[in-house]
Amino acid sequence: MASEDQTDDRMVKLRSGDGEVYEMNANAAKLSKLIAEAIFDNDDDEDDDDANNEVPVVKVKSECLRKVIEFCEHYVKDPLNQITHTMEANSFDEIVTQKFYRDFVTVEQPLLFQLVQASNFLDIQPLLNLACLQVANILMGKSAEDIRSILNIPKMTPEEEEKARREHRWIFEA
Repeated sequence: MASEDQTDDRMVKLRSGDGEVYEMNANAAKLSKLIAEAIFDNDDDEDDDDANNEVPVVKVKSECLRKVIEFCEHYVKDPLNQITHTMEANSFDEIVTQKFYRDFVTVEQPLLFQLVQASNFLDIQPLLNLACLQVANILMGKSAEDIRSILNIPKMTPEEEEKARREHRWIFEA
């Protein structure tokens, strides 16, 4: 196996939840702890059968998996600057200064939420951080009702709301 510093020219096959198969450079695939464990922990085996290099990613649909692969392959060439102390910046653009990454998460909300889920499932921390930051950016300054709508959270019953108001008064203070 190639060391962490060396280029690994192998390709890894990923099968999406809807059955499509995609190829990804091994160096990019290593960003995912799940894929790295599935593929690269088996490098002790002398058998280099291609079937062993296919990873089922059943929780991720094709459209989202293509975006995940795009992110990982770009990240290998141009890593995302570390996201830190987001409260010190005034805008998303001040936090994420690299255009590719700003544009990458400027997608329809359903796809953005799929990226959050996929990056969590695949254990790709830089993508999870970026996607969650974009979700936080979208929610910032929104009312509780707007947030409930965006996140598709059902409205509380009057009894649930009364209990929540008693137990969490600070939430309802305006």
